[in-house]
Amino acid sequence: MTAPLSPRVAGSTAARVIAQLRRDRRAMVMMLILPSLLLFVLNQMFDNQPTFNGVARRLLGVLPFTLMFVFTSVAMLKERKSGTLRRLLASPMSRLELVLGYAVGFGALAVVQAAITCTTAYWLLDLYTPAQPLVIGCIGVVGAVVGVAVGMLCSSLAELHVVPLLPLIVLPQILLGGLFVPRDGMARWLEWVSDLLPLSWSIEALDEAGSTSLLSDDLLGYLGVVAGIAVLTLFLAALTMRRRVGDLGPSARRRRRAVPLALLATAAAIAAVYLVDAVRFVSTENAQVDGDKAAILAPAAGTVIDWRISDGAPVRQNQVIGRIEITGRFGKPRMVVRAPRDGTVVRTDVVEGTVVPAGAELAVAYDLAESYVTARIDEGDMHDVRLGQRVDLTLESASGRTLAGFVREIDAGSHAVLTSRPPKNTSVNFERGTQRIPVRIVVADWQGVVPVVGMNATVKIHKD
Repeated sequence: MTAPLSPRVAGSTAARVIAQLRRDRRAMVMMLILPSLLLFVLNQMFDNQPTFNGVARRLLGVLPFTLMFVFTSVAMLKERKSGTLRRLLASPMSRLELVLGYAVGFGALAVVQAAITCTTAYWLLDLYTPAQPLVIGCIGVVGAVVGVAVGMLCSSLAELHVVPLLPLIVLPQILLGGLFVPRDGMARWLEWVSDLLPLSWSIEALDEAGSTSLLSDDLLGYLGVVAGIAVLTLFLAALTMRRRVGDLGPSARRRRRAVPLALLATAAAIAAVYLVDAVRFVSTENAQVDGDKAAILAPAAGTVIDWRISDGAPVRQNQVIGRIEITGRFGKPRMVVRAPRDGTVVRTDVVEGTVVPAGAELAVAYDLAESYVTARIDEGDMHDVRLGQRVDLTLESASGRTLAGFVREIDAGSHAVLTSRPPKNTSVNFERGTQRIPVRIVVADWQGVVPVVGMNATVKIHKD
């Protein structure tokens, strides 16, 4: 009697897979060298290095997934046609050991592929990303393992008819993954579909790695989602892989149909929840706790010789909070700095001895007792938003607690226009982006939550 899962058996299967691939030189060249060749062609297509950086960074996640999915599906088809898979399944080896062996074998090749591709991209093509090449390579390897898992699941379900499924599986992921259009700029139902696709989360992870050099919580979260999808898909592939050949009996057919039907039912339930939510609410996660900003400015140019406040300190209107010694005048006169209104200091930018110009922002205070939430609503949803509508809010810092509020004000301009530096599109190729309108929401009862300016919130505005 064999153990439920033997690392030795899975390792021997992985070694056999690697040995078979090494004998197939054409497959090895395509798997290991093709991504580098495509990146080289792209580098020659773009005469702008920043543009190449953005495209190449994303392709370092798309290419491993796509190639590993295709090669795994084809390899499983060859194993099935040659009878090797039938002999393996007839042995005491468990289906999970077989699936894990393939995953480890192709995963090892994915590591080599990532090393070659990243070396080409960073050292030969001068690719730049804020994140280290090792982070980008790890994202590519995890995406490749997902490709292996999806390929094995499709092969288990379709058996000899897996080839027609290849474009059906790959193309929607590329189109809806955010490569061509930002996912939040798609039609709402397409965005929901893209949330279910593993490649979307790989691209999200690469975009996060392209914006920060840190291992942020968002980056780790995206990688966790991709890894979870890989584990779940490998388990489903092992569950649906049948040992016997020939026609299936009625009970076996029912069991075989159970997995895709369960997946379809789950997808339908998720779609129904999203649909009901879209019908009842205007929703957005682009919302933060806000307040009326009171900027504390320098009344004259000079040196700060006295500064009495720090972050979190309460201030009263006209309270003296500092003094500035004016430079360039006889006798070095001094002027006091006063708080313009009641509030709490959330940021201070100076210390004693700082030289400041006239009108410089020394600190920022907010009246936290009058805090509200600013939600940025897509312009396409604004026809359903009116003053006085009920709003349900949840804060990330107070998960599980729903706050009640209402729409108090709708700004007269979009968020892009109202920012201190609105974007100017002066390029020949005009890009029309989705505008977002700031909507101010008053919270009726904070339920003991201490509002802090900048807290993230999720907003659901009840439609009339």
